[in-house]
Amino acid sequence: MREFLLLDVPMLVAALMALLACGTLGNWLVLRKESMTGDAIAHAVLPGLVAGFLVAGRHSLVAMFTGAACAGVAAILLAGWIRRTARLEAGAALGIVFTTFFALGVALLETQGARQIDLDPNCVLFGALETLFYVPPEAGSWIAGVPRPLWTLAAAAAASVTLSLLASKELTALAFDAEHARATGIVPRWLEPALLFTVSMVVVASFEAVGSLLVVALLACPSLIAAPHATRIGPRFAISLGAGAAITVVGHFLAAYAPRALGAHAALNAAGMIALLLAAAVPLSFALRAALNRRQA
Repeated sequence: MREFLLLDVPMLVAALMALLACGTLGNWLVLRKESMTGDAIAHAVLPGLVAGFLVAGRHSLVAMFTGAACAGVAAILLAGWIRRTARLEAGAALGIVFTTFFALGVALLETQGARQIDLDPNCVLFGALETLFYVPPEAGSWIAGVPRPLWTLAAAAAASVTLSLLASKELTALAFDAEHARATGIVPRWLEPALLFTVSMVVVASFEAVGSLLVVALLACPSLIAAPHATRIGPRFAISLGAGAAITVVGHFLAAYAPRALGAHAALNAAGMIALLLAAAVPLSFALRAALNRRQA
């Protein structure tokens, strides 16, 4: 029990906080048919993260957020310029930009990051959940032993939930009839930039613990899992976050204990296992809805 509390609980809390932060905003992006935007931001901030590390010469949270925010804003502006200049569809422009930015980030990681500041590319891509464990302090409050990334993820989750609660009516109007919402003034001009900025910050806050691949999965998959089973906003959020939480817990325990049960001496990457299960659950959810519809018919 002590081993579970010190090792497994912090990992689970971190993964669930990332789910709450990314999954909440991901619902709005998917409803607006802009899940590609979330993926683009998740990929595009990578060179900004690495640049922040390189400029600071250490793992500086301020440098990381600044670099990532600049990269995210630059990617969105560049995608808009490409769309207008080349008259491309928005998804195509975003695809060009985020693949370019992500490739640049990986190149920086391989050529500069690991050598200069001990920045492991695998940690950025696949996360470092396995390094999050509670260390009981010898003196003082128990809070001192909580891993720092947990506080960062908690702040990201709080920002995500707060924006969704305070602007739920406006975000719903944007999701279902954006042109009418803008024309009638229902949606303030600052809301869409605020949503994109919050997505960027949530992505950055989640990178350190869960990695870029799981961030992308958390932004899109929970909402897509809920899509066939809910026609209203409230149930959709409840199903997406509930299903995402169940998959996160199952993925963690499969990664940690399934190899051991099969005789292997090493565990699997928890973030990778959770991302795999989330991706697999999307077509399974649609197949389940189709089977239920056939049965009802």
